[in-house]
Amino acid sequence: MKKILLITLSICFMNCSSQTEQNIDGKWYLINKSGFAEFTITKDSLINQKVFPNFDMKYKGRRAAKISKKVFLKDRILLLGENPKDSTEYYTLMTLVQSKDNNYLEYVWNGIDSISSIKTLTKINQNDNRELLGYNLYTKEYLETLRTKRSIENMTVEDFKKYLEIFSKNIKIATTEYKKNIKGYYGEASSFNFQIGSQTLLELDYNPIQDSNTMNSMFSKFMENEEIKEFMKTLKEK
Repeated sequence: MKKILLITLSICFMNCSSQTEQNIDGKWYLINKSGFAEFTITKDSLINQKVFPNFDMKYKGRRAAKISKKVFLKDRILLLGENPKDSTEYYTLMTLVQSKDNNYLEYVWNGIDSISSIKTLTKINQNDNRELLGYNLYTKEYLETLRTKRSIENMTVEDFKKYLEIFSKNIKIATTEYKKNIKGYYGEASSFNFQIGSQTLLELDYNPIQDSNTMNSMFSKFMENEEIKEFMKTLKEK
């Protein structure tokens, strides 16, 4: 009886592990201000390059890093690389959160960046209960479905108010967390704001695949509206 119980427990443990360690290998795309950033995850490497809106490569150069280990935790996935200055140490190449439908990964920007052993990095992350914030990395197939969502050209004043409310809330949360975790010059502010703006569009079921020009046009369309000006005052007071 004890032997049967042990076998049963072993099978359950194996099933739990296999459900946790889902496959994240493949190409993932970050919407940026002039196209996409393409991240290719393989068994042992992470490759990053910029591409045009039609997915053609922008430059010949690309950045590649060796993945020493992928660690699958309950609330995040760690891609760990070897410290080039000390082969006994490791650091986090990327911290990812997988969506339930596997259509996108969240590329966490307030993850833990310390250099240590794989065991210590794993333990630190297991004990980390902070809210994780990140940029969405989409599959190419899912990007095609996003293009069919509502066009921002047809956005109403009422929807723009909803957009501003969500955007303002998301910016405040992100800025507070940014100041806690990142010291010094905030050099990526425009990119940071763009990503939050794009993901806010998706929350409202609008097409998030935009660039600098289309986002600026959307704001220009509404910012001189008297109703929007009054609404902006109420947001500042919150």
